[in-house]
Amino acid sequence: MKKTAKKIDNSICLALTQLCETKLKQVDGFQWITHSVNYKQFPSSLLVTCLFDSAANLATINEAPLRQAIQQALAKLDIAIAPQQISFDLQP
Repeated sequence: MKKTAKKIDNSICLALTQLCETKLKQVDGFQWITHSVNYKQFPSSLLVTCLFDSAANLATINEAPLRQAIQQALAKLDIAIAPQQISFDLQP
């Protein structure tokens, strides 16, 4: 990974970690946030995944506020992502 990409990745990790710590207290069943990215196609390749502890909690989640919080956290880093780049899943 190039030095510039590493700096961006570290910033994304920090922003998502801070958001994760907040949402752990606010959203039932929320476990963590992870991301994947191909920096050759950044930011369109950035994918953020919110993981939940059970299908029941995942089924009842209101996705819109979480999507908005993620988009706002990344916007502070001048990274814009589409709602389709954010997904919700069960923890492995």
